[in-house]
Amino acid sequence: MYAVRLFVPGTAADPTQWQDALGRSGLTLDGDSLTSQHLGFRALAEWVANDGSFGDSFGYGTVTPQEQRAIAGAGSALVLDLPVYLGAAADQVAALIAALGDAGALGVRLEQSKLGWTVPRWMQALQGGDPWLLYRSTVVVLQDGGVSRSCGMHAFGLPDAEVEAPPAEANRLLGVFNVYQLAEDPVLVTGDTFQPDMDTPRRRLERWPDAGYPQDHACHNPFGAWRLGPEGGVADPRRELRLVFVPALVAVLTAAERQAGRPLHRDEVERLTSGGACMAMQYGDAQHLERTRGYADIEPELAWSQWQVLRSA
Repeated sequence: MYAVRLFVPGTAADPTQWQDALGRSGLTLDGDSLTSQHLGFRALAEWVANDGSFGDSFGYGTVTPQEQRAIAGAGSALVLDLPVYLGAAADQVAALIAALGDAGALGVRLEQSKLGWTVPRWMQALQGGDPWLLYRSTVVVLQDGGVSRSCGMHAFGLPDAEVEAPPAEANRLLGVFNVYQLAEDPVLVTGDTFQPDMDTPRRRLERWPDAGYPQDHACHNPFGAWRLGPEGGVADPRRELRLVFVPALVAVLTAAERQAGRPLHRDEVERLTSGGACMAMQYGDAQHLERTRGYADIEPELAWSQWQVLRSA
C-alpha cells in the first residue's frame, strides 16, 4: 500500500541515466526500489518513457510556460510510490524531492490531486511551516452540480470535504476546514459540527465514502469525505468510547457478498452490521488504527446507504 504517489519528469532519458544521476544525489535506484540511507522509507519506482503528454500533465498554471516546455521535453520520468503521508513525513519527502532535483527532476506532480510544481516550490511548501501554502500546493477544489469538493487530502491520511454552497463560500469553508485538519489533526467523528469563525453558522459533519473516483484511481480517497451539512447543524452527543468494528465492517460485507456471489440485500447488510464484533476504543486510538489500516470504515448507522456508495465506486 502506498500513501503518496509522485510523477517526476527529468532530464534522464533511460533507467540507467536515472540510476547514475540518483546515485550522485545519494539515492539508490535498484530495479523498482528507490532507497537512501538518509530516508526512513523505501519507495517503489517505475520508469516511464516520454509519450508527449508530460507538458500537459503540468498544464494547470502551476509552472511557468518556460518550465512547462522543459517538462514537455523531458527525457523520461519516474513514478514513485511512497509508504508515508505528507504531513507526518514532510521533512523526509522534502529531502527526497531535493535529491530528485539534484538528479535532474524538472518538476514533481502529486498524483492524488494532479497538482505539479517545480522542486523549489515543493521545498517551500513542505518546509515553510505554512499550512495554507501546503494546502494550496497539494489540494484542489472541484465543483459539480452545486457541490464543491476537495481532492488530495488522502496524501495526508485525511478525508476530503464537500459542501453545497456558492463557489466562493464553499472555497472558504473547505479551505478553513481542511487547513484545520492539516494544522491541528483533530479527532472528528460523524455528528460533530464545524464553523470557520464565530460569525458563521455551524454545520454538522457526516463522513461518507468517496464517490468521486473509482477505488483504483489515484484521486480516490480511501478515508472518504466529510460532508458539511446545512447551516445551523447541531452536534450529536458523543459516547465515552468509540465502537470500532474488528474486522472492519466493510471487510465483513465484502467477504459476505463474495461468498453470496451477488449483491447483498438490505436486511443482510443490517443483520451483519448489528451482529458485528466491535472493540471500544479511545477516539484518538481509533483514528490511529484507521490510518494504519489505510482506509475508513463505513458508519454503522448509515451502513446500507454507504455500502451502496462503496459498491458503485
